[in-house]
Amino acid sequence: MATTKKHNDMENAILYTRVSTDEQANRGFSLPYQKEVLTRFCTLKNINVIKHFQEDYSAKTFDRPDWKKLIVYVKANRKNIDVVLFTRWDRFSRNIAEAYQVIKKLHDMGVTVNSIEQPLDLTISDNKVILAIYLAIPEVENDKISIRTREGSRKANQLGCWTTVAPIGYKNYRTEDGKSSLIPSGKAPLIYEAFKTLADTQKPVETVRKIMLKKGLKISRTRFYHLVRNYAYVGKVKVPAYKDEEVKIVEALHDAIVPISLFNTVQDVLNGKVRKTKKYSFKNEDFPLRGHISCSRCGKTLTGSTSKGNGGLYYYYHCTKGCNERFKTAEAHEKLETLIGKVKLTEDMSNLVYAVLSDEHKSTKFQSTIKVNKLDKSIAKINTTIEQAENNLFEGKIDQDTFVKVKQRYAEKRDELTQEKSEISNVGKSFLKTLKRCLHLFNNLDKLYRKSDWEGKQRLLGLIFPKKLVFKKGKIQTIKLNYALEHITMISNEITGIKKGQSQKNSGLSSAVTPTGFKPVTLRAEI
Repeated sequence: MATTKKHNDMENAILYTRVSTDEQANRGFSLPYQKEVLTRFCTLKNINVIKHFQEDYSAKTFDRPDWKKLIVYVKANRKNIDVVLFTRWDRFSRNIAEAYQVIKKLHDMGVTVNSIEQPLDLTISDNKVILAIYLAIPEVENDKISIRTREGSRKANQLGCWTTVAPIGYKNYRTEDGKSSLIPSGKAPLIYEAFKTLADTQKPVETVRKIMLKKGLKISRTRFYHLVRNYAYVGKVKVPAYKDEEVKIVEALHDAIVPISLFNTVQDVLNGKVRKTKKYSFKNEDFPLRGHISCSRCGKTLTGSTSKGNGGLYYYYHCTKGCNERFKTAEAHEKLETLIGKVKLTEDMSNLVYAVLSDEHKSTKFQSTIKVNKLDKSIAKINTTIEQAENNLFEGKIDQDTFVKVKQRYAEKRDELTQEKSEISNVGKSFLKTLKRCLHLFNNLDKLYRKSDWEGKQRLLGLIFPKKLVFKKGKIQTIKLNYALEHITMISNEITGIKKGQSQKNSGLSSAVTPTGFKPVTLRAEI
């Protein structure tokens, strides 16, 4: 509605309607109803409505998006506004101290505020007492709700529930009986690795944080220090002190990410109670099969060693239990790389996988956009909160220490949300490119294996072969292949039309699988 100048016989009014989510859902304080009542009142009283602001926000403070817009509008049009109207005083505020400040601020601009259901003429001194009552009742109600919420949350904590935002590495979750809990998220392995790195290396916390930062765990210095002290990661909940009761640590409903022994070791490291000891190194680039190959005679895990001869150094895998098992590493490595080279998808299967995952990516892209929009709103809200804190500091409402704490807390949360937004956006942009790269790597595992360092080879062997390898009579054998690889190979065979009994040449990993009847069932793949 267009702004008009004041007339002697007609007031200009701004309408303000507000609900909080629970009020609208449970008690019928709907925004349309409030607007309808206010509009009808203005019609009957011959009041000119020039603007309407509404929002779904708590009245605990005036740090509300649309109320701020209202104030900006009043400042720009103060000469044309007489009054701000709302239905009841609890629609205006549930905070006595801030309410008086806002009333004075508007009064200084020549604008009054009033309720149509609880009208007060504030030029009459006695009415200020009634105003205090109107404002005090909703504030007291809020205080009671806050106490009940705190007590309810504490009781839930005592039962092992998690009632706040999930820490990094977990997601909030509801159990079947409706209790609030946690489940591990995709970052859970990084959390475990952070604890393990701290325990094994005993490096400073900041050094470990930077190591994990490069691996994808985006977290500030302060939050990382609190992370490695957090009992949530060992499946426990901290029940805060309340009145005469002390802090308690209880068993949680959620599963642990970090074993209690590892957690305690990290606490000792942080407290300076652990001394560094030199450990034997299992790692040796010349023996990538160490830990993944067993003795064909006694079943024990083989080790590797070097012997010196006339021609130089010779490398062998051999048993440690007195068996005569002993063979050159080069021969075993050659056979293994040939076996890994058979783990391939057919061209048709690669195209099918790419097509299916591309379609899935398109269907989830919309959801990612929604998440990014929500994150943008949350970030904007935090920026507004920080800005309000700065205003409160300048106006003397809070001291410097309080301001620093508030700003730090919200800035850390903003950084986390910004990082989450960046991760979602980057995943969306690079998905198809990453998918192509993954399919290429999958079809060239033998090349990837040869180029990998010792740790990389160890990880690949663990992924491809769940059980240990055996080198016997010049052949590499395994009891069991990775189920997914074996399954994909069967699908590949079906697509290419290969039937049982036909030639298996160039048909993928199934060429390495020995049918039952030719070899004992315990050794299913060999080369």
